[in-house]
Amino acid sequence: MWHDTHTVTALTLSILLFTPITASSSNADNKNDAAWKGLENRVKALEKKLIKQNSAFKIDGFLSAAYARSDDKSITESWGGISNKNDFAALSNIGIQMSFQANSKTQVTAQLVARGEEEWSTEAEWAYLSLSPSDSLTFRFGRQKAPLYLLSEYIELGYANPWVSAPDEVYGITGDSTYDGINLLYAIPGKRWDTTLQLMWGNNSFNSPVAGDVSLNDLRSLSITSSNNSFTLRLGYTLVSGDVPSLSIPLPAIPNTPIQAGDTLNFDEVKAKTSYLAVGFIYDDKSWLVMSEYAQLKVEGWLSDVTGSYLTTGYHFNKFMPHITLAKMENKDPGARDIGTVISSATDATLPLPKEIVGGITDTFIVQNQTTCTLGLRYELLPAVSLKAELSHITGFNGSSGKFLASSPPTGGHVNLIKFSIDTVF
Repeated sequence: MWHDTHTVTALTLSILLFTPITASSSNADNKNDAAWKGLENRVKALEKKLIKQNSAFKIDGFLSAAYARSDDKSITESWGGISNKNDFAALSNIGIQMSFQANSKTQVTAQLVARGEEEWSTEAEWAYLSLSPSDSLTFRFGRQKAPLYLLSEYIELGYANPWVSAPDEVYGITGDSTYDGINLLYAIPGKRWDTTLQLMWGNNSFNSPVAGDVSLNDLRSLSITSSNNSFTLRLGYTLVSGDVPSLSIPLPAIPNTPIQAGDTLNFDEVKAKTSYLAVGFIYDDKSWLVMSEYAQLKVEGWLSDVTGSYLTTGYHFNKFMPHITLAKMENKDPGARDIGTVISSATDATLPLPKEIVGGITDTFIVQNQTTCTLGLRYELLPAVSLKAELSHITGFNGSSGKFLASSPPTGGHVNLIKFSIDTVF
């Protein structure tokens, strides 16, 4: 499959040139002529087969090489691992996507991605078979991205997105959105708007910086996307049944309470039902870019409900696009966090603490409130190559550590992040 037709032809001619012809009779000549023509026909048939196979196979790739750093040495960003040290890996990735068109109705797609934050280990983000009984209807079977966001299909593809990294306040709520299952896409063309209905059913498991290993056993999703020349509108709703694992958090000594250093805050494992609602739009008329999403996550058990949103506005100016993004993430349902217990390290007994105190302690470790203002600039350096730079100012923690791994709010109540990237597709 990987040899081109010229190689095959050259090899065949070599065989022919070094094939001895010993007979001199006309009968022998006729036999040699017939053998020659038969071999030529086989070569032509093989060439056609190779050309057809090569045209059916397609390979694409993308790369994001990024730099990031924060100005607070006491915290680390939970998803990318950004700290106050120079980091060239946290937001960097490389991906290869391969597709093979077996016939007019069947295609196999695989996408392999390696991320710097995961020590460049390779993971299959896509691995599915698609069947298209008609121009309007497509079924996908295998590993795919759950249709949770506006950019779910190409969130890994840095060149296709305006930011160095998507806003954590929305795209960091649910964790890993890869799942194994079935996806149905139904296209409804219109005079002014084209609409796609998407149904999904599957399961997933991933590791959350807060909850640890999470198993989603029954994941069902419905989304509707409509678009015209400038607008894209999307509404999606996802229901999940899964296991939220137990959690044990070491505590420091807390004044005015019986809590001593080494005591632990514990939450029992629960079977939880989760719902995720998301609505968003993109407006891009080749001059102005305006895009926004709102997401609401509701979770049973000790994980509290979360809402997140962002608004991005940019302006295309020749090869430049300056942009600004305002994003907010807020935890709801504080009562869910009152169900934890504090266990004494000295006696292994549960400390008799009011639920309000337990909930207040939990807020520091579990709650992720924050507001981010990001100023960015994108420059089209070359065809299919872009440069990006961003400065983010993060505040509004409200007593929590936000999207950072820390036992207390950031120093001074704010964090600044700088990010640079070069993104390309090939």
